[in-house]
Amino acid sequence: MVTTRIVEDQQAGIREQATQILIGQAATMAETVGHELQLIDQSLTIIQASWKSDSDSVDLVKLQEKMPALTGVADDLFIADDKHIIRQDILPQAIGQGIGSAYVTFPHGSLEKYLSNGTKEKAGITEKASFFLQGDTGGPVEARQFLMYIVRPLDHPKGWLLGASYRSNELTKLFAQAGLGYNSMVALVDTQRGIVQAVVGVAARRPTTDVAQSPLFAVLARSPTGTWIGANAVDGVERLHAFHRVVDRDMSVVVAASLAEVMLPADSLADSARGVASAATVLVLAIGALVLWELYTVRAHRGQKRVMDRNRSELERLRMGEPANTARANLNAARLQAVMDHTADGIALLDSNLRLTQWNHAFTRGIGIEPRAEMPLDMLLRGQIATGLFGALQDAETEVLRRIGVLCAGDPAGLRQPGPEGDTLTLRGVSTGDGSFILMLAGFSGWEAAPQPAISMEIDQLAALTVIVPIEW
Repeated sequence: MVTTRIVEDQQAGIREQATQILIGQAATMAETVGHELQLIDQSLTIIQASWKSDSDSVDLVKLQEKMPALTGVADDLFIADDKHIIRQDILPQAIGQGIGSAYVTFPHGSLEKYLSNGTKEKAGITEKASFFLQGDTGGPVEARQFLMYIVRPLDHPKGWLLGASYRSNELTKLFAQAGLGYNSMVALVDTQRGIVQAVVGVAARRPTTDVAQSPLFAVLARSPTGTWIGANAVDGVERLHAFHRVVDRDMSVVVAASLAEVMLPADSLADSARGVASAATVLVLAIGALVLWELYTVRAHRGQKRVMDRNRSELERLRMGEPANTARANLNAARLQAVMDHTADGIALLDSNLRLTQWNHAFTRGIGIEPRAEMPLDMLLRGQIATGLFGALQDAETEVLRRIGVLCAGDPAGLRQPGPEGDTLTLRGVSTGDGSFILMLAGFSGWEAAPQPAISMEIDQLAALTVIVPIEW
């Protein structure tokens, strides 16, 4: 836990440091773009004033020589009529064409490569030689910039325009000097339409230029400056972004560095720290487990000893009370048998599975068949039906089920059946509450007691027997 907190603090510190660097780069590049656009604005304002005073004297080709700073950031300078047909241009091939039609073969929007310092190769010098002469050791910088126009109206004739294209070479130079890593990126984004105007870095190879629906653009449109972490809408790579809006322009400069590359040092240190912490944690847990196991073993042995002592005492108590329990059980069995043998009614005991366990002589004489131990109740009723005790039945099984239902429900009316002396007997079921069952057969006009078996009892047990008298149910 301590290691995790330290790692999180370290990662937060590295992320914050990288964020501050990106924020500074974004602000610097946004200021540079602002200065370039201001330079174009000022140059166009001068040309506007010259045209207003004497339009015949305005020659853009001659002015080009007097405004080298303008042509450093503008590939084209033109005057177009109200039909947007170019009348003057520093590019002779553009005259007579519509605005933008002369640029289809220009490098705007195409991938360009620069030296590692962000500058173009000099004529006659190869890229490898340029690296050697300038002391560069890095790889080339890739950039893709799209055509942007800055247009101003002329006072006459009506509808005529003065315009210049804009492409920033300083973005590439500043990006190369920043050293933000291999998978870093700089983009110039139109905050009104969500269109990417320029991309520098690896993302310039196959960029997505319309980012209006992306989360990044939502942040750009909402705030003039800030940071954002997520997948970049230009190429889908997760990056740490910082952005800064160009002053008085609907443009934002976005500077981004690969999040994985930024956090690589912190992740490496974190892996090492977690490895050491994991080993220490496992060691501590192993020692703790051994201690707990020892305590558990000692406690378990003590618990087993207490259980054994308690069981031994209980066994001794049961062993001492066994003769008395046996005598009591025999006495209760003798009492139950005496009750069953001396009552005028038939009595049969059934277990929880409705099987016969015990019955008296009156039950045997009145039931109509010879019962036997473990005989199921349904078999007993089928035996009665088979003897014709209930007369002819259309469906014997239905009658068996009906009689079982009446007996199990404890119906006081019971079931009527003929007795051995021609009298009518009543068979009733009584539940004992413990799952067992009693069948009572009543209605005998006369009864015969079962032969008395010889019962050997102690004098005090015989004295405890209850006198049983016949009971008419």
